[in-house]
Amino acid sequence: MKKLLILLSILCLLPLSSCHGQRYGILSYQEKEIYAECILNGEYKIAITKKEDERTVAFLEPSGLSSVSFTEKDGVVTARAGEIALPLEPDNLDGVSALLSIFSLSEDCLCYAGTSEHGEVFEFLNKNGEYRLTMNEIGLPKRIQIYSDSFSFDILVDNVNLV
Repeated sequence: MKKLLILLSILCLLPLSSCHGQRYGILSYQEKEIYAECILNGEYKIAITKKEDERTVAFLEPSGLSSVSFTEKDGVVTARAGEIALPLEPDNLDGVSALLSIFSLSEDCLCYAGTSEHGEVFEFLNKNGEYRLTMNEIGLPKRIQIYSDSFSFDILVDNVNLV
């Protein structure tokens, strides 16, 4: 009931705001360290971690990709394949940057809040694209969809561990 009241309050306030500067606590889970195992586009199992100022996306399955990961720290993205590590230019990695930013969204970019038959839905628009988060019953993302002109991702979150 409390979540429903918060959601209704947000819906009433959205038309009065310009989607900037409002704080609702929707993304409070992002204040912690995060480890999440997810299914990317129904095909790849990935792990997404956020620890202090470092964010990583690592492939877990299929096994042929299990040594591949991307890490962003201090604005530098590093691609890894086994023992090989290569720094990359973030401007050329739109899809990777969008995945790395899943747990680094800002409520300043909130542009929609509502409900669906699957739960509460929040949409955020930033430089990486449009993020549509469907939340579970305890306020964590269970599905994240990311859209842009050059890519689209559908991510099912299997589990999330917060530290």
